[in-house]
Amino acid sequence: INTLISKKSCKVAPIPGETKIWQYITLFKRVSLIDCPGVVVDTAGDTETDSVLKGVVRAERLENPEDFIEAVMEKVKREHIAAQYKLPKDGEDTWTTAKD
Repeated sequence: INTLISKKSCKVAPIPGETKIWQYITLFKRVSLIDCPGVVVDTAGDTETDSVLKGVVRAERLENPEDFIEAVMEKVKREHIAAQYKLPKDGEDTWTTAKD
């Protein structure tokens, strides 16, 4: 929404739960946008890993977050992980497995 209206109108955060109430933003005279709290449902039959990857469980509340590294590596391309954390992609100092 902030990008669409070219100014900061809605609070943003990299974690779920920032939007607490519905916010109405006028885009044009007869067009409004609504920023509402997102709801991520924990579906029956989801494993703990499914819930973590969906964002239902906050990472800082995980007792052993390292248990989910392998699952993340299966979903996210290696080069994106390397770029995000400024890790070398090639050479001796690179990583190839979740244990690395």
